[in-house]
Amino acid sequence: MGGVALLQSRWLKSGLGQSDIVPGRCLGRFASAGDRWVFESNRDGTNEVGQGEPLSQLDRIVQTAARRHPQAGAIGYVAYEAGYAWVGLASPEENTDPFRVPQVQFLVFDSLRAAEPKRGLESVKPRGKAYSRDRLLALVNSSDVHRTVGRGRYLDAVRLIKKHIRAGDIYQANYTQAFDMSTAREGMEIYRDLAASNPAPFAAYLRFHPLRWDLRTGESLVFPEVEVISNSPERFWKKTGSLIETRPIKGTIARGDTSQADRGNRRQLLTSPKDRAELLMITDLERNDLGRFAEIGSVKVQALRRTRACSSIWHLESVVTAQAHSDVRWHHIMQCMFPGGSITGAPKRRAMEILRDLEPVPRGVYCGTIGWISAAGDADFSIAIRTAVKVGKNVRIFGGGGIVADSDPEAEYEESLVKIAPILEYLCR
Repeated sequence: MGGVALLQSRWLKSGLGQSDIVPGRCLGRFASAGDRWVFESNRDGTNEVGQGEPLSQLDRIVQTAARRHPQAGAIGYVAYEAGYAWVGLASPEENTDPFRVPQVQFLVFDSLRAAEPKRGLESVKPRGKAYSRDRLLALVNSSDVHRTVGRGRYLDAVRLIKKHIRAGDIYQANYTQAFDMSTAREGMEIYRDLAASNPAPFAAYLRFHPLRWDLRTGESLVFPEVEVISNSPERFWKKTGSLIETRPIKGTIARGDTSQADRGNRRQLLTSPKDRAELLMITDLERNDLGRFAEIGSVKVQALRRTRACSSIWHLESVVTAQAHSDVRWHHIMQCMFPGGSITGAPKRRAMEILRDLEPVPRGVYCGTIGWISAAGDADFSIAIRTAVKVGKNVRIFGGGGIVADSDPEAEYEESLVKIAPILEYLCR
């Protein structure tokens, strides 16, 4: 009953955790679909079921566990679709999707601790890898890959989003496409190989066993076993005491195939008006989200624009901090911040509404968040990008990007492929 959870920081000098989170004994599994939730206890095998806002229920369960286990905590995910309710939108229908997962799913443990990184991990650094346009197209056009959005549909969606921007509906929207494939590789093998070959600050592996629970109405909810493999470069938010930090990423360019080309691409990203505008809009959105629960005057932009190197791409990121009111719990922060502005757009609610009508399959865990919470109320969550979901032998990954007024549809399409090229290449071997 329950599952497996691993969280690892793979960049020692990134300032983003710098250690693994090691869980203790699993006490049970919490899951929710909408406002219906269940907690399966590993102690006595019983199920507690109910209805209500799920994150506050999870917080209550962790607090209850902490009476016996003071270091109790939980590790899991919040799926993108959970955010519709928090921004006042109806969720798209997803009952027939084979990758359908609970909107919230966490394993509750009797303790969480930070372990020292393994010896030799200091030498693990991002390695530049360039992908040509021909190589990108060969990957996505492989017979092993099923595209839920073809190139033509992607370009049309970008053009439609630009019309919404010209009409004043939104300033930006983050459009995504899904790719499905089959693999004989185990989820843990995929996780280990990707974390080693493409190190990222927020590596995560989650496995949740099949889930079925009977509702009081007489119907049952059934979900398959699911594995989540994430190699995200982006922190969503972290809570340490009353200090809150978020690090939104916006702006992407491919790595160069030589040192000179790589430096040139980095310089091009830093000076790109489009990418700077993207990041500025999302940074402002995150400032506003933080202001919903922060002490007046405490929201500060610590870094507005700096580069972060990944294995195949450069990103731009900013760092924003705030001091939360003393009575703010982690689940209040999640409801105010979720989904992350970097993967929705601005204004958030209208961007989500437009994207809901354009994207043919639910995002699920992708563009949601993965992380941990402690009984003390601290937490650390990543944005679930560069994230694969595996159900049986079937794997789904997504690629996307922020669309603004001067976006070039062809360039946006290629950028969405560059981001997922390493995992596509790995799975298509």
